[in-house]
Amino acid sequence: MSKLETSFFVPIHEDPDIGSGGLHPYYKWENLQRDLFVMFEGWTLSPGLYEGEYLDPDTGKPIRDKSKRYVVALEKEQVPRLRQYLKMEVAVNFKQKVIYFFNGMEVEFVKSAEMPQF
Repeated sequence: MSKLETSFFVPIHEDPDIGSGGLHPYYKWENLQRDLFVMFEGWTLSPGLYEGEYLDPDTGKPIRDKSKRYVVALEKEQVPRLRQYLKMEVAVNFKQKVIYFFNGMEVEFVKSAEMPQF
């Protein structure tokens, strides 16, 4: 059965508005990778870091960071499970307001479960 290639970015620093702004400890990355393997039977970490910048809608200030990019091949029916994991676990544990997520067809900005949903 064919699968969709999905991907998401996790900044290497906590969001300074809701976290310390510091680097994430190594165990958080290990936990993420373990979870992806257990839930989806695999993952790929793209080489290097991806630098980017965006306008924070809450503060109106530009935010620049470097991110790790994870790729996960999924059956279409598994995409909601990954989206929910990003919302409930990744965004919360890595102290991010939003996770940039490519669902195999289009880009989504998945808001943390701890952020107000509009």
